[in-house]
Amino acid sequence: REQTMKNLLQSTTQLAQAIWEHYVTPQLASGAYVAVDATCGRGNDTVWLAERCARVYAFDIQPEAIAATRKALQAAGVCSIREISHAAGVGDASAAAPAVTLIEDSHANLGTYIREPIGLIVLNLGYLPGGDKDRTTTAASILTALQAAADRLAVGSLLSVTMYWGHEAGKAEREAVLSWAAKLDRGIYHCVHTDMLNQPNCPPEILFVTRKR
Repeated sequence: REQTMKNLLQSTTQLAQAIWEHYVTPQLASGAYVAVDATCGRGNDTVWLAERCARVYAFDIQPEAIAATRKALQAAGVCSIREISHAAGVGDASAAAPAVTLIEDSHANLGTYIREPIGLIVLNLGYLPGGDKDRTTTAASILTALQAAADRLAVGSLLSVTMYWGHEAGKAEREAVLSWAAKLDRGIYHCVHTDMLNQPNCPPEILFVTRKR
């Protein structure tokens, strides 16, 4: 833990997770609120959430990402997993209430699947690590997902967006996300934006949004 604290300003992931940890509430631990990984990728964040929260939804539009996340969860000992594919129809994602629900669909459709209050939601933008770099998240889909998440965010809960903007699509996403956040009602939401000011090559940035009331 001491080494992790020393590295917080060097690692975007560790910084984000340190903040997330603060928002793992009894409601998340009991399943009264749900946690969401809106871009599950290789499953690292989904596993992190599943180890701390009773109910997790994980989205990705790429079957490769869903398969990688399933494998990561199983390796971590998470066996209560349900899978839903948009190709098979939406259905009721909350019906069986497993530990993790993997949803092969765009995060833009988050509001279609999740009706419960969200206690913690994380998004890592960009492309699948080790995958096709031409298949990236888009500003349009991210903005739709962010608004759906903000509308369902429980009071005192957290929305976290990590932006990788060293590529053209990432630059457009970053601009759109920060513009969206700046327009949120300040009486309801509080926003914090991190930026590694003295690092080269467009280092990752994080947006944190909490709901005050």
